[in-house]
Amino acid sequence: MGFIMVDSTDFQKATQLIDKSSKILITTHTKPDGDACGCLAAMQDALVALGKKVKLLALSPIPEWHKFLFSEKVPVLGEDFDIKQLMQGNLGEFGLIIIVDTNSFSQLPQFDQYLKQAGSPVLVIDHHATSDGTRLGEASRSGIGDVELVDSSAAATGLIVLEFLKYAGCSITEKIAQALFVAIATDTGWFQFANTDSRVYRNCAELIDAGAKPAQLYHDLYQNFSPARFKLMTAMLGTLELCLDGRFATQHVSRRDFGRTGAADADTENLINECHRISTVQVSALFTELKDGRIRCSLRSTCPIDVSKIASKFGGGGHPAAAGTYLPGPLENAQQLILNEVTERFRCLDAG
Repeated sequence: MGFIMVDSTDFQKATQLIDKSSKILITTHTKPDGDACGCLAAMQDALVALGKKVKLLALSPIPEWHKFLFSEKVPVLGEDFDIKQLMQGNLGEFGLIIIVDTNSFSQLPQFDQYLKQAGSPVLVIDHHATSDGTRLGEASRSGIGDVELVDSSAAATGLIVLEFLKYAGCSITEKIAQALFVAIATDTGWFQFANTDSRVYRNCAELIDAGAKPAQLYHDLYQNFSPARFKLMTAMLGTLELCLDGRFATQHVSRRDFGRTGAADADTENLINECHRISTVQVSALFTELKDGRIRCSLRSTCPIDVSKIASKFGGGGHPAAAGTYLPGPLENAQQLILNEVTERFRCLDAG
C-alpha cells in the first residue's frame, strides 16, 4: 500500500477554511490517545491565538494522565450533554469542524450523526492510511473531510499539525510544543517503534527548542500510574497466555477486573505493550470486555505481520504495528477469531 501524502495546496486550503471561520469545533476519535490529545490541545491554543472561538469535544473521557495538556475540562459527549442537545445547537453553531487523528465515521460514535447533518465544512488532520474512503490494500484520499491533511508516512498526527502550524505562521509556544511532543512521543512508543524516523527526531528537536521538556513529560505520562491502574495492569498480566511457540501473546481485562480495581476503561491504554518485554513475543492482543458486551481488541506487532489488516477485517483499523477493532462477545469467541487470523498470517510469513 502506497503512502498518502499531503499536497502543498492542501495546507493552503486548510488555512483558507480557518481564516473564514470565527467559531470552530475540534474533536477526535473515541478513547483518545496521546497523539489525539496532544493535537487537540495544540490546535486549540494555536487557533485561540489567531482570535478564533474554539470549542473542544471529546467522545469519551480524556485519560487522567493526559489532562495536564488542557487548561480546563474537555466536555464529553454522552456525559456533559447528549447527541440530541448537540444536534439542536446547544453548543452553538460552528463555521468549521476539525477532526484530528481519524478519518473514519466508525471512530466517531454518535458524533457521526451530527457531522452528517451539521452542514459545516470539515477539516481532517490524520496520519492513518485507513479511512471511510479506503479499500484494503489501496491508498485513497477519500475520507470524511472537505479538506484533508492526511499523510500516512507521518509517525504521528502531531507531526502534520506541527508542519501545518508552521506553514500557517503560528507561533509554537511552550504549551503547544509540550502538547505536540506528547503527540509524537506517545505514537512512537517514546521513540522505540519502527516508525521513529529522522523526521520525528528533527521535529522533536524543534519542539524541545520551543520549550518541550522530555524528562518531565515522560514522568507525567509513564511514571504517574494511579494505584487502580497499576492493579489493573497486574490483573491483566495474570491472564497472559503465549501461543504459536511464544510468538503470539494474549491478555484480557474483564468487567470484574475493572470493578475489583476501581480502574476506568481509559486505564488500559498502552498496557498491551508490557508483554513485548518477553523476547519471543512478536504479535500481541489485549481483549477488553466492555459494558455493552462487546470486546475491544488491541493489537501490536514487532514483525512483518501487519495487524491493521487483521483489524480491518473486523471493521477496525490502525497501523501495521498497532491497530484495534471491536468484536462480538463472549471473550472466548473474540480470542478465537484473532488467534485464527494471527495463526494464518504466521503460516504465510513462515512459508515465505
